[in-house]
Amino acid sequence: MHGKETSDLYNFSPFCQIMRSKPEFKSLCQKCDAFGGLEASKNGNPCIYRCHAGLTDISLPIIRNNQLIGFALFGQVEMNDDTENSFTRIHPIVTHWESSPELRQARKKIKTVNTTQIESAAALLKTIGDYHFNDTDPREQIKFNFHSNKKETKNTINSKNDEIRKAISYIDTNLTTNLTLEDVANHVYLSQFYFSRLFKKEIGVSFITYLNQQRIEQAKVLLTQSNLSIKSISQNIGYSQTSYFCKIFKELVGMTPVNYRKIK
Repeated sequence: MHGKETSDLYNFSPFCQIMRSKPEFKSLCQKCDAFGGLEASKNGNPCIYRCHAGLTDISLPIIRNNQLIGFALFGQVEMNDDTENSFTRIHPIVTHWESSPELRQARKKIKTVNTTQIESAAALLKTIGDYHFNDTDPREQIKFNFHSNKKETKNTINSKNDEIRKAISYIDTNLTTNLTLEDVANHVYLSQFYFSRLFKKEIGVSFITYLNQQRIEQAKVLLTQSNLSIKSISQNIGYSQTSYFCKIFKELVGMTPVNYRKIK
């Protein structure tokens, strides 16, 4: 959690975004978030509850190495059956959001589900969470789904060496991890010295240069297709230090990540 109330990966519905932008509602939204997290942390299971605006949310505790590291909040849905009252209500009075035309319009886009659907979703996401947040470094779990326009280098395409082909595939698959020359060399059963020389001969650049090039390509995609902070992007593509990421980015792109995002 690291003291952050909301991660850079939040994705609230338009209705909730508007609610949270209004001071008179924001504190109630935060109160609901905190309550859901507190209840979920008591037994380690998802907590289904109704927020002050009458929507149904689920708080899923994220536990890694037997330590609570945060919560995944999801739902923001309407219930279409009478059993919705069985879920805990955070606030005794439903917020009077109806007086806002903007909120009324956004509310119409909220998805409507029944109790079975919401309970099934909670159970399924708990299973996913239990599997996803295991003893592995969280960054190793991240898989990018963004569409990149990056093209393979000519040397990579033309390389007929099986070890290098396997190495390239392994590197591209594990860009977000703390990848080292030793890791890749071991993966293709070559000594570090021999692999390093062979890689540069086949690809035309050193291992570390290729690794940085591919990571920066991912960074360029994230800078243009997401709202992630520079720090989050650097961590998500395998850099432990943001300053080093910015240095490499400027060396390869000719400008800082901030400037690149601005012009794109």
